[in-house]
Amino acid sequence: MSEDKAENLFYEADQLIEENKITEAKELLLELLSEFPDYGRAHNHLGWMYNVKFNNFTKAKTHFELALKYAPDYYAVYANYAYLLIDMNLYDEMITFGTKAINSTIADKATIYNKMAQAYELKGNFMLAYKHYKLAVKKTLNNKFLDELYASVNRVRGKMSLLQKLKLINE
Repeated sequence: MSEDKAENLFYEADQLIEENKITEAKELLLELLSEFPDYGRAHNHLGWMYNVKFNNFTKAKTHFELALKYAPDYYAVYANYAYLLIDMNLYDEMITFGTKAINSTIADKATIYNKMAQAYELKGNFMLAYKHYKLAVKKTLNNKFLDELYASVNRVRGKMSLLQKLKLINE
């Protein structure tokens, strides 16, 4: 299989996903990977399908990690992997991943900061959650996402103790 054919198969699979023909897309991506096991974008798409459509977190995690290895310049994999780590309740892993991803020029920093904030919030560290939600606010240009982030900031503030809220005033 030539690289052109791999690109064509990937594009075809992407179209099938758009049409919600998930099973057919999965088969096409697996065929592509049988010939090109290092085709990172195909791993990303399979990871997304396994997470969102099949609820198979183990396979999703494997494919996302392969996507990060083989296609570190592929924008979507950073956000997709961050969503998966939260879905899997792997909060410490999300924070570690997020810290590395923030330094990438590719990753959507607003999404990564948001997922890090969620990890901190779910761990009960409301001060760091608040800080990361505010960082996400600074990095987004999407008004709908901005509204969600402000709601998260207010939710976390509501969970804080009086002493924590007083510390926010002094910062």
